[in-house]
Amino acid sequence: MNEIQTAEIGKPAVKKSFPLALLVALAALGLSGWQLYSTQQELAATRQELARRLAESGGSAKETRVLVDQALATVRASDGKLALLEARVNESAGQYATLNGMYQELTKNRSDWLLSEVEHTLAIASQQLQLAGNVPAALQALEMVDARLARFDQPQLITVKKAVATDLEKLKALPYLDTVGLTVKIDRLLLGADTLPLVVGHHRLGSAKDGLIQPARPAADAPFWERLLADITGSLGELVRIRRMDKPEALLLSPEQSFFLRENLKLRLLDARLALTQRDGQTFNSDVEAAKSYVERYYDGDAAVTKSWLSLLAELKGAPLDVALPDLSASLKVVREAQGSAGGTP
Repeated sequence: MNEIQTAEIGKPAVKKSFPLALLVALAALGLSGWQLYSTQQELAATRQELARRLAESGGSAKETRVLVDQALATVRASDGKLALLEARVNESAGQYATLNGMYQELTKNRSDWLLSEVEHTLAIASQQLQLAGNVPAALQALEMVDARLARFDQPQLITVKKAVATDLEKLKALPYLDTVGLTVKIDRLLLGADTLPLVVGHHRLGSAKDGLIQPARPAADAPFWERLLADITGSLGELVRIRRMDKPEALLLSPEQSFFLRENLKLRLLDARLALTQRDGQTFNSDVEAAKSYVERYYDGDAAVTKSWLSLLAELKGAPLDVALPDLSASLKVVREAQGSAGGTP
């Protein structure tokens, strides 16, 4: 009885809860549909945005591909240039190695070249001193050698520098001799020897010095016999001449003897020039004195040419030819010894 009543009481409750559940289900369904619609809208917008971005990405990819192609072309060109540069660098490295080897060889032989050059210069200076007596040329050569050696600080050159400096001081202490100037003066005397007038061929008439007295000429209106007498007296005066002569032997020279006299004078001057070259002072002075005596004895000393010639000859006297010239053999010996030591050094 109780169970039947309970069942009857529960039926209306079920009937009342059914519409509520239906409403809840419809509300849930509507909410789900709205969410589905909203989701579809978002998906469509997302697809459009994705399609737009994909389109933009495609354009950027094309541009990127073009840039990549350009970059690859540039890289290929750079690789070619780099390969060419590497080849040139390798070639330059080979040339540098060759030049470096040559430079090392030259540097190793630099002292030998220097010593050979010094020896050659000293040999020339020694020849100038011994053969020609040319002190200025030898002095200039030693000064050049001294300046050349001063630029090197090698120990094996110390003895060479000392020897060259010693010989240089000896040359500087010598008295100055103008060999070239004296030679030029002797050549001028040789050229002027043919122009000197001889006493035998130099006649000066009518001078008070010769002792001639010219008769007075008569006037034009003088009588005939006076003019005739004056002409006869003048003719007789030309036949007989009275002259004062201090050197009678000069008038006895024949033309052949006059020729040989001039040649002997020239030979004396040539001997003087040879003695000047050999720095033989005694022979030089004797030849100059002999030439002076020839001119004073046989030539006209009153002529201007003779006076000028004798004054030029007097300038040759007193030349310092008897000075002993130094010998450069010591410097040459030191240089050769330095060459031997340098050649034996490994």
